[in-house]
Amino acid sequence: MQMFYDETNNVRRLKLTEVGLNAPIENPFVLAGVATQSGLPASSEESLRDLLKIQRSANEIKFEYLSKGSYEDALGSERISNFLVWILDNDIYIHYSFIDILYWSILDIVESLMPGDPLGIIPFHLEIKSELHYFVSKNSYEFMQLLVNFNYPNIKRSEVSSFLSEILRFLDSQVVEDRSLATPILKQTIRNASKIRGLELPFLHDDEPGELIKDFSPHFLHRLYLFKNSSHTFDRETHIEKVLSKVEVYDGSKRLDYIFLNSKSSIGVQISDVVAGLMGRHFGFVSQNSLPVLRQKKKSFSQAQLKTLELLRLLIDRSNAFSEGLLHSVAPLETLLRNDAFLHDRSVPDFLG
Repeated sequence: MQMFYDETNNVRRLKLTEVGLNAPIENPFVLAGVATQSGLPASSEESLRDLLKIQRSANEIKFEYLSKGSYEDALGSERISNFLVWILDNDIYIHYSFIDILYWSILDIVESLMPGDPLGIIPFHLEIKSELHYFVSKNSYEFMQLLVNFNYPNIKRSEVSSFLSEILRFLDSQVVEDRSLATPILKQTIRNASKIRGLELPFLHDDEPGELIKDFSPHFLHRLYLFKNSSHTFDRETHIEKVLSKVEVYDGSKRLDYIFLNSKSSIGVQISDVVAGLMGRHFGFVSQNSLPVLRQKKKSFSQAQLKTLELLRLLIDRSNAFSEGLLHSVAPLETLLRNDAFLHDRSVPDFLG
């Protein structure tokens, strides 16, 4: 299989200091693109330029030439709709890695309580992580200051109990009713953990203070190793190239097949720019709106917007049916459930609205 990639909202490195974060985190990082078993059609660039009415003076096909503005604007774009039809008609799949940046920055708090499962949380760790993200997202400034005070993610072993007690204090101070069983379970988990003498947080010691995200290379590597028999063509990303050049990316004695190219020289990467742009806006839209708001917005969509949304759903479902590994998310369970309801009309827990 041939896989092509581009990314959107790549903050590259996320640092936390006393004055706050060095980059905005409202929009998710998305590494996305297209995958094909038989190769892209020989006339892909020419046919797409004609179909999408892209001027000959444009050096390449990009999302910004198809749609500008919001996700809702993209859904209303005839060019985006035609693009999705072209992908469907040519038996091409899409793939994505969707990373909620705030969630990825704090999930090690819960994951550090899981080795050996002393608190019995493994069966519902996704619910606990999601609930922690919910509370933090409601008052991220105060929580980030808490993390700064403990040099997160480099918590001193002697301060583990104090760190967890401060998290519990933060949770108790939020004016939020218990939305589901996950709320009291989260609080009880942190309370119980704070009382375990000598408890260590294995993913939060001996790290660089304030370095929430070193880079996004783990997500590039994840795709390489998950699809180790495929060829991978990434858009040029200098920092990631340097990181991967220092890693032995092999399957046994075989070097995995990957390359970084200037997008102007790869129609597959250009197509992936459109996919990444659309999926970045899609997941940003789902992440930033409650389910009642999403449902209300969907009711007000035009026929053109609903058609494009349905094409996107068909493409995602077809790609997922081919291989569930094509669609990868590191995001709160609540966000994934909202996406299920909004895009797929699936039933979700009542507390989501």
